[in-house]
Amino acid sequence: MPLGVATLRDQFADVEDDAARFALMSWFFEESLAEFTPSNIAQDREGFQIIGTSGTVTTIAASHLGLRRYDRTKVDGIRMTSDQIDKVIRDYLALGPSGRRNDPRIGKDRQALIMSGSAILQALMRLWPTDQLSVADRGLREGLLYQMMSADGVLSDSET
Repeated sequence: MPLGVATLRDQFADVEDDAARFALMSWFFEESLAEFTPSNIAQDREGFQIIGTSGTVTTIAASHLGLRRYDRTKVDGIRMTSDQIDKVIRDYLALGPSGRRNDPRIGKDRQALIMSGSAILQALMRLWPTDQLSVADRGLREGLLYQMMSADGVLSDSET
């Protein structure tokens, strides 16, 4: 879908109140997602899983674990429930923009995008038939890339 953390943030940049901006981003993303296939058909919760990689997901995982600084070895592979994710997001809202900027798990670079990413994640967790998110911070993207390159004939079997 043509809506990511930067475009979602930019769409609501004129809303000054942090909590109101977050609520609008979450609502807007959820409305945009309504026609997307997994959310408009009945799904059994059993066997349905969401795997999140990098960015918002790993930042939220580090905060959930109470890490002082991001540590990939502790974040990779953990599972979080919707309630755990929502608690971290509430904590981010309580921090406000300056608090998020000074939080070493978020940092100055990421703080501008963390709330739009959180709005997307929260909407996904609300709409899709799961209450659990698995975090993958190693290998998933690279494995998918190798698989696609191999399928396109870019890599030979001996290189994979």
